[in-house]
Amino acid sequence: MMRIATGLALGFACLVLTTSALAQAPVRVPAGEGDVSILADQMDQVGNLLIGVGNVEITRGSSRLTADRVEINRETGEAVAQGKVIFYDGQDRLLGDRIDYNLKTGTGVVYNGSAFSAPYYRLSGERMERVGEGVYNIRRGVFTTCEGDPPLWSFRVGRATADLDDYLVGRDASFWVGKVPLVPWVPFFAAALRRERQSGFLFPTFGSSSRRGLFARIPYYWAISDSQDATISLEPYSRRGVGAGGEYRYILSETNRGIAQGFFIRETERDERERGDDPENRGNVLWKHAWQISPRLSFKTDLDMVTDDRFYREYGDRLRERSQQRAESDVFATYSGDSWNLVGRAFWYQDLTVERPVELQRLPEIRLQSVRQPIPGAQWLLFETESSFTNFQRYVGSEGRRLDLHPRVFLPLSVGGYFALTPFVGGRATYYDREVVGKRVTGNGGIEVEVTEDASRVRAQAEAGADLEARATRIYDVGGLGGIDRLQHLVEPRVNFTGIRGVNQKNLPQWEPGGDLVNPLAAPLAELGIDRIGRVTRLTYSLTNRLNAKTVAAVGQEAVRWELVRFVLAQTYNLNPSSVQPFSDLAGDLTVEPNNHFRFRGDARYDVYGLGFRSVNSDISASLWDVTATVGTRFDDRAKVEFVRGEILAKLSRYLDVRASTNYDVKTGTNVESRVGVDVRCQCAALSVTYINRGAKGVGVSEDEVNFSVNLLGIGQVGSRAGQ
Repeated sequence: MMRIATGLALGFACLVLTTSALAQAPVRVPAGEGDVSILADQMDQVGNLLIGVGNVEITRGSSRLTADRVEINRETGEAVAQGKVIFYDGQDRLLGDRIDYNLKTGTGVVYNGSAFSAPYYRLSGERMERVGEGVYNIRRGVFTTCEGDPPLWSFRVGRATADLDDYLVGRDASFWVGKVPLVPWVPFFAAALRRERQSGFLFPTFGSSSRRGLFARIPYYWAISDSQDATISLEPYSRRGVGAGGEYRYILSETNRGIAQGFFIRETERDERERGDDPENRGNVLWKHAWQISPRLSFKTDLDMVTDDRFYREYGDRLRERSQQRAESDVFATYSGDSWNLVGRAFWYQDLTVERPVELQRLPEIRLQSVRQPIPGAQWLLFETESSFTNFQRYVGSEGRRLDLHPRVFLPLSVGGYFALTPFVGGRATYYDREVVGKRVTGNGGIEVEVTEDASRVRAQAEAGADLEARATRIYDVGGLGGIDRLQHLVEPRVNFTGIRGVNQKNLPQWEPGGDLVNPLAAPLAELGIDRIGRVTRLTYSLTNRLNAKTVAAVGQEAVRWELVRFVLAQTYNLNPSSVQPFSDLAGDLTVEPNNHFRFRGDARYDVYGLGFRSVNSDISASLWDVTATVGTRFDDRAKVEFVRGEILAKLSRYLDVRASTNYDVKTGTNVESRVGVDVRCQCAALSVTYINRGAKGVGVSEDEVNFSVNLLGIGQVGSRAGQ
């Protein structure tokens, strides 16, 4: 009896397994581009109608459909899928209450469907009609990159076309925040899907400013090719006029690329009394280009051109733009040899602080420089040279040409291994085609300029001197205190003596003024321009203290080394008997960086003849936990500058940042610019609100402004700006 029962059980099991295996055998239906494979727990056929029930799976090329029940017309290829319907369209996934799908054409309809397109795009619609590989016509659709129901934000469209590998374009759209229609209707909507570069309109910016009135920025992005794109924007201002901006980016090759930017506005709506001397047509052009033609030859441009001196002060956003004093343009080509560099340069600029065109342009300038190198046949001697030719041009003031040759020879010596002595000799020949015969003051602006006449002059100078350097070092074992294993203390004294004598050193044009204009005889040579170098007998000395640190290294790791402290003192003494105040300012420079959380740098110049500190600058930065703060001070007695700048950024949570900055002119008691902002982030959006207060210095009218912007994940930026 037991054997009979066991035999029946085994027979029943074999029957079940055999039936299941037969049901799981795939059924193939002919299609236009190959057979379609169909699997199901149960498969029945009534005439041309094939019915699959339970874990139905249909595969056609890269597309796959799963459902609880599918009815298929073998003759027409029409399939109706119901119950837990999922359609895999390549790497995208669609869910719906029901899917009508034609196995032969690959077209179909998803009812009440939802599409999930990597990496974060979500698209749903009352009706999603598949018209091609990954392409759908959508009726009453919702688009977002947020999770949740309802999503934090979404765009709703009446009708749309979506290519899940490319773009979404819709009409009769609205923008919703949660369940609230924040923007009830816009006629057109477009977004790029899985592509960073897609031509189309970006979200406009609207706002109000106390100085420019109501304004809007309507940008259009143009993906020209894989190596070029551009953004063009229309920017009307109710109190200024209609403006337009643009940015063009290009990559011609791996070593040849650039970017061009520009803005233009016709100020037809500006009040005549407010305009003053400003032109009606205003704007600027920026162009940066870099081309590494060969390993030795490079070409670069950096152009900044502006219509008038006040443009950046009125249309600039950041303080760096609004306080810009010059708009400089530079075009240069460089050829680098093994031991020398040849640079051809065209340099011109617009001084934004003076009314008269007294800018001194260099069109062109050619420089040949060789690094210090052994002389062939006399390896114990080193040679270097600096040569230049410059054509100076300007509208008001002296202009002309200058050729300068400056070779030097060095003899490095080691004295007992304790210090290095390097005597040197050299010469300088400088040709001018002009001679100064007087000075005059311009009628407009009251600027003093030189009066010159044609005269060929050569200033010849002989130069001799020596550099004396030494280094003393000592190692201290700290024993892991503060994570530091060892400290290295270096003391580096340096002394330089330079004597220069020459002829034809008077009545020369001052095309490169520089250095200490109060006491130029005591100013370091490095701070003087070529034209100001005359009779020189001076001693420059400095003392550098360095404290280098090395951390305790864990097993299998390298120790970290850095400069913990650097302190430099330097001064120049003028040995000329005629010098009334032979000592220059005592200059000091201090840098302290004990760890990754704190850094201090400061420099100062002190007048030893009773005037005290002439300049003091400091920068302090600290980073503790999620708070980063920086404070900087600027004081220059000669330039009448006394300035304080501070900035702080606090990450209060993974979702919230608070930031603030201030720029305060202590000398005039003016709050030049202060900003306070809040950044709020979530899974699919970021909100940024910034309040800006700009003082009246250099602008004429104080300004309050509020910036509001929203960044939507995968969409771009929308925002508004309001001023008071």
